[in-house]
Amino acid sequence: MPRPKSQSRENLLDSALEAFWKIGYHVASVGDLVRETGVSRAGIYRDFDSKENLFHACLDRYQATVVTPAFGPVEADGAGIGAIEIYLNTLLKRFENSSDFGRGCLVGNTLTQVSSSEAETRTKLNAHYDRLTSGFRQVLMNENACDNRLSQAEIDDLARYAMISVQGLWSYSRLTDDAKDLHAYCDTLLSVLDAKLHGAVQ
Repeated sequence: MPRPKSQSRENLLDSALEAFWKIGYHVASVGDLVRETGVSRAGIYRDFDSKENLFHACLDRYQATVVTPAFGPVEADGAGIGAIEIYLNTLLKRFENSSDFGRGCLVGNTLTQVSSSEAETRTKLNAHYDRLTSGFRQVLMNENACDNRLSQAEIDDLARYAMISVQGLWSYSRLTDDAKDLHAYCDTLLSVLDAKLHGAVQ
């Protein structure tokens, strides 16, 4: 039966996004997507001519509905290191509210599955890391304006360190159900950033 007009493209994307996040991009079959979304195979292909194109649209939806609400404080004008703490606490709360182990980051989960030949998908995944790095870099530049301790090269390195640390954290969250470990890591990360920017606390 054709998908009703009342079921919007956004609803399809939201349910497909959940399916990809839960099952995995390459593991999820079109049959899985039909079951998880409640949309027929013909209905899915009416809007998207391939699973890859549906997934790419889901990655855009992930940025809009998952990443932006959490990462927005970091990208706000004039944001300081407190915005990174808000971002981390938002993700920790999401982990604590999950029913079992964390799901990790959709982008990080997927990057382990795609091959070097899937250039378009890898480009979209890398854009996520670029976004995080850019946001962290601007916060670090804002904070550095107070003491001017760091060079631009050092800020760039520290921004990449923060991005890689956060991605590693959410990968590890798939292996543990103990939020205390994640909180402790976030506290350490924030302490390292603060010490680099303003000097070690005595």
